[in-house]
Amino acid sequence: MEYTKDFKERDELLQQLEDRGLAIPDRAAALNFLTPVGYFRSGAYRYVFRQLLPADKVSERLHQYRSDEYIAGASIDHVMKLEAFDFKLARVCQEGLLEFEVRLRAAIAHTLASKNVAAHASKEFLDAQSCDKAAGEHTKFDAWTKTWRDAVTSGAEDEDFTRHHLLKYPEQDLPIWAVTEVLSFGNLPFLFELMQTPDARAVARMFGFAHPSRFGAVLRMMVDFRNASAHGSRLFNRAFKRSLSLREHDTDGALLAHLLKPGFTVTPKAHQRLYIYAAVLAFMLRSHTSGTNWPLTFKTQARKLDLRLQAPDGSDLISPQVSMGFPAQWSDLDLWKPAP
Repeated sequence: MEYTKDFKERDELLQQLEDRGLAIPDRAAALNFLTPVGYFRSGAYRYVFRQLLPADKVSERLHQYRSDEYIAGASIDHVMKLEAFDFKLARVCQEGLLEFEVRLRAAIAHTLASKNVAAHASKEFLDAQSCDKAAGEHTKFDAWTKTWRDAVTSGAEDEDFTRHHLLKYPEQDLPIWAVTEVLSFGNLPFLFELMQTPDARAVARMFGFAHPSRFGAVLRMMVDFRNASAHGSRLFNRAFKRSLSLREHDTDGALLAHLLKPGFTVTPKAHQRLYIYAAVLAFMLRSHTSGTNWPLTFKTQARKLDLRLQAPDGSDLISPQVSMGFPAQWSDLDLWKPAP
């Protein structure tokens, strides 16, 4: 199929939206919105205001479910408010994820350093079976060694503590507490999965998880969550690629028990939505001995989503429950209240 869409100036794009039924009450404000946000990005927020296609017009193959026409009452003001809400929500999530990342680095470094200051560099202090698993043409340990050495080399250009160590102790590997500081957040799960089970369990328990394997899966989720929040990706109405279904006794206490109930939310793909990601993050931060205020900050922002517009069938078109996997009455749950 040939791509036939041509470039259009912003005025033309606004006129096209208006012709398709999207109200433009203030053209100057709409132009000021499109200039920094862009027409394509704004489409992710406009999408929910477009009319659903009749069943015989839907194309599963092309993922085509909505027409170009907008529902009655939809305005670009709705789109602007939704994008502003989502932008702020991403910043709030980024704050919580940074809090978690710093604590995770410290937890892994402390646990491994108690065995050896360079425990990351030797299979003797890691899980031999995991280290020897294939990773392409090499082993996971080989891949991990390249990963952390590359991070150290890069860190030597940016961090004085790395450069100092390499100059003063050229024959010794950088200690684990320094390595965890130069690793990217995305590489921390790699190291965690190579740790010996008792060590991995000790780290997992610092964040309220009983089993290393489940916590390792959560770490991968948090990397995806951090990337989406930090790189300007949409959180509203998003289905993340990784799904998490918790089981009884996976975590300590009952703060996440509501996630075990079938149909805890009306949003499709419930285990891939923002709520379950944010709920697990809130739980881990609360479980840590340092405590946290982040769940209250997240609750405050999430409750600001208040676009009173109905779908053609009379239901709410947009809400945390409809769009992001939040349960009914979620803000009354103990998870989102101040810790006792």
